[in-house]
Amino acid sequence: MNNYKILIVDDNPLVVKMHLHYLKRAGLDADTAPNGKEAKAKVAEKTYDLVILDLMMPEVSGFEVLKTIRSNPKNNSTKVIVASALNDKEVVELCFQLGANYFVTSPVSYQSLMEKVKDALGLKGV
Repeated sequence: MNNYKILIVDDNPLVVKMHLHYLKRAGLDADTAPNGKEAKAKVAEKTYDLVILDLMMPEVSGFEVLKTIRSNPKNNSTKVIVASALNDKEVVELCFQLGANYFVTSPVSYQSLMEKVKDALGLKGV
């Protein structure tokens, strides 16, 4: 199962650690980016199956990262889960308009996140 390419983008090291823990429990591994600038560089050099993306980050926001992902045709099949505390209706709608596939509210529960990860990757019974 480790052949999936997953990227976690979040400026909070504790959130990144929790996401990595959840993924590891499911037999998955992931790259990480501590900010939007690094995330943009990573998605430019590598194609990911799944990106778990925070919105509120210094320098480059998650919105900009999402725009970058969707502006490159090589990322057409990349699934994006936005995980953010910004969960008012307008923000959620904007995320979907920009190309997000899923939205989960932070703090993210293990069950909620893994449900989206499994769906995004087409995994059953993990």
